[in-house]
Amino acid sequence: MATVGERVKARRIELGLTQEKLAAQAKITKGFLSDVENGRRNVGADTLLELAGALSLSLDYLMTGEIAETSATPLEIPTALADLALKEGLTFRQTRQLLGMGQQIVAHRSNTDRVTSSAFDWPKFYASVKKFLK
Repeated sequence: MATVGERVKARRIELGLTQEKLAAQAKITKGFLSDVENGRRNVGADTLLELAGALSLSLDYLMTGEIAETSATPLEIPTALADLALKEGLTFRQTRQLLGMGQQIVAHRSNTDRVTSSAFDWPKFYASVKKFLK
């Protein structure tokens, strides 16, 4: 059975990413990534989440090597939010948190005032809630 590090390395190679590029996307150092891939270091939850996002893998797969059967819909990050996240240097976790906060706002509006998350003013919303992001 493959380790977390072996799954990370296999997916990185599959995507054609260098260690430098993946490390930058996951907000870790190249040396740390190399240690993970070679089984010399364990990965914390936050780092696992960043790696999973950068590799477009589920946490279940990254941790167990198995694809969990779920009825959940895949996470779709609106282009405007993805652009904002890139510009502001937000982590995958912060981007997901911002998306969730925005979706809660939209869900609590009346039907006549409803706005889709793709039409949401993400920069304005981010400016008002950024101090609450972890």
